[in-house]
Amino acid sequence: MKPEWRKYLFQRAPRYTSYPAALHFDACVTREDYANRLAAVELYEPMSLYVHVPFCKRLCWYCGCNMRVENDYGRALRYVSALEKEIALVGRKLAGAGRPRSIHFGGGTPNYLLADEIAGILHAIEQEFGLTDDCRLAIELDPRLIRDDDVARLAGLGFSRMSLGVQDFDSAVQHAINRVQSYDMVESAVSEMRAAGVTDISFDLLYGLPRQTMDSFEATLERTIALSPDRLAVFGYAHLPARLPRQRMIDRVELPDVLLRADLATLADEKLIAAGYRRIGFDHYAKPDNPLSIAARDGRLRRNFQGFTDDISESTIGFGVSAISSVNGLFAQNEKGLNAYYDAIAAGLLPVVKGIEVTGGEMVIANAIQSLLCRGEADTAAIFRAVTPGEAQGICCKLEALEADGLIAWTGDLVKIDEEARLLSRCVAMALDPYEISDRAGMAGALAQAV
Repeated sequence: MKPEWRKYLFQRAPRYTSYPAALHFDACVTREDYANRLAAVELYEPMSLYVHVPFCKRLCWYCGCNMRVENDYGRALRYVSALEKEIALVGRKLAGAGRPRSIHFGGGTPNYLLADEIAGILHAIEQEFGLTDDCRLAIELDPRLIRDDDVARLAGLGFSRMSLGVQDFDSAVQHAINRVQSYDMVESAVSEMRAAGVTDISFDLLYGLPRQTMDSFEATLERTIALSPDRLAVFGYAHLPARLPRQRMIDRVELPDVLLRADLATLADEKLIAAGYRRIGFDHYAKPDNPLSIAARDGRLRRNFQGFTDDISESTIGFGVSAISSVNGLFAQNEKGLNAYYDAIAAGLLPVVKGIEVTGGEMVIANAIQSLLCRGEADTAAIFRAVTPGEAQGICCKLEALEADGLIAWTGDLVKIDEEARLLSRCVAMALDPYEISDRAGMAGALAQAV
């Protein structure tokens, strides 16, 4: 990384899996608002479905997900029953409209549930929405919880994409984050997936973890490459102990400093590109024949709550605690606590607790940021028509600074990220984001009037 770019490593940028980001959600959005948007879904509109499973067997100290350690499987069965009821509630609101193009099980740990329970959830979805052969099923798996017949049964249910939470293969790092799993365990899981005909295996890796060094992370990358996953997500660990008490178990002194984090990210990029993977966005990698690479090549790459994707669906329906839905310009998030979630479901109510209605101007900015992150370039003309003069001036100043440092080329209305600076894409996206310049109240008037 160029020396003049390192200062951007100190910026804490949104992940931009949605725009506006979830931190701007509030209680102004109600379950009635969500119900009305569901009722407006078109008959054959493609939809992406997300199912959140919050349970885990062990506490990983680095984790930022909405999860809970649960040792009583009976409580998981209660949750599955509530999920199926929520699916039925949403199905009634849709009244036959919408067609699932993909279903993603995330967590927590989806394979905390037995295959029978996962099959039951899929059956509920099929009853309410219908499933076709081209609907892609994906699931996140903890290698430590994979049972003898899990992979074969999941593949038999139609799961063609399976994602393994690897994080790091180094034993010292694993002990520092309380996630100990051997290389042999992961290798066995990959072998089972290949034997079951799974054609899209994904690994999650984390850099910036305690006790990571350049040598240890290089060894992790080499072992990863040897296992030949079809795609990878390489994330930077975010240490937020004030918000996530479990992270207080991690010794801050053992964390890599910001410059070492940058070197670790660059190392991963160089090793994976040299191994034949294509860079997808700023933190995903995929083999050239993987659907993610093909979507990027053809200009169809998108970014949603699951990261970069080849899913063409504009609408996402989320089920379970804390799940976020995006339908017809409305973001709606479910209750985060199990008891509040159960109470809503028992009352026959959609468990929505907050969200945000996207204005026309915010949609303009969302599209520009999506283009920037997925294709490395964005047209700024529509943004400048959508924001106030003060915000436009702020955006110009930020873009000029980025251009002076060589992160971008700004020609006419087109902003293009230097390929070597793709790891800093979120910092560039911040320059287009009025939320990073002023508060929502200050921008609402201008954005509400934009096309």
